[in-house]
Amino acid sequence: MPSPMKYAPNPIVLALLGAAWAFPSAATPPYSPPPPPNPTTSEIGTHAGSLFTEAFFLRLGFSFMVGLAMGYALKIAFKIALIVMGLFLLGLFGLQYEGVINVNWSGIEVHYDSWVDWLSANAGVFFGFVGDNLTSAASFLAGLALGLKF
Repeated sequence: MPSPMKYAPNPIVLALLGAAWAFPSAATPPYSPPPPPNPTTSEIGTHAGSLFTEAFFLRLGFSFMVGLAMGYALKIAFKIALIVMGLFLLGLFGLQYEGVINVNWSGIEVHYDSWVDWLSANAGVFFGFVGDNLTSAASFLAGLALGLKF
């Protein structure tokens, strides 16, 4: 004689288990592979390095190369000018602090403002000259921006 079960199965639980077995998509979401990991900045740099080869830059044209060279040269010139100007101003501050000289800072500000106005006017004329004499002003500006960035 078979022994009676100690615990009788619940018919509702059996029905739900049967439904889950018969219709797996209704009970569980479909399997999807995990998303690929986000690339790190070092991985992006290695892929970008394969894009910017010598042949890539040579195909961009003369205007782009002129802009790239000028942008890079301007970036270096700005850094050197800022270092020299900073050291000069530190010297002026130190001499004024020790009482050796007396600096009229408002007079320097007036001269600086007039120099910036002159430079902005002539920079516009220069960029107009470059844009008129190169075959592609847009390519030049793209090269200039890239040269200033790198």
